[in-house]
Amino acid sequence: MRVGQKLVLFALLFFPFILACFWVFGAKTKVQEKRVVIFLKEEEKELVLMEMRELLRSVNMILYGISTGDYDLAYRYAKSSGMDMVEKLSAVEKTLLLKLPDEFKKLGFATHKGFDEVAELIKSRENQKILSALAELTSKCVACHDIYSIQAEK
Repeated sequence: MRVGQKLVLFALLFFPFILACFWVFGAKTKVQEKRVVIFLKEEEKELVLMEMRELLRSVNMILYGISTGDYDLAYRYAKSSGMDMVEKLSAVEKTLLLKLPDEFKKLGFATHKGFDEVAELIKSRENQKILSALAELTSKCVACHDIYSIQAEK
């Protein structure tokens, strides 16, 4: 057997062994978390996450409303996630707001105001303008999720 053939045979036998080691022992990689962690009581964390789910539901229903021509539905959902939502939750969130970083609050309020702006644009029924405003609005969501992580206090 020539040297080249021995190397190929060795590689064919050795490669599955290496794969098996990774399979059994796992690769030793670690994801580096670089977001700012906001520690809240479990109930506070759930309140913030519930609010975020409502915002996402509104985005979904705005898109659904526009896609089906139901602009009234889209408007109602946009308006419900605007500053009206902030007013409804303000009594519950007063102490919570004191715990949140200023930049987080700025992004949050800008997001709610963005929903009000989208609601006004929905009245125009100009889909391109509505979708542009919605893209701008959701960029705030993306930025917030890129920067912050909410965890329960231990």
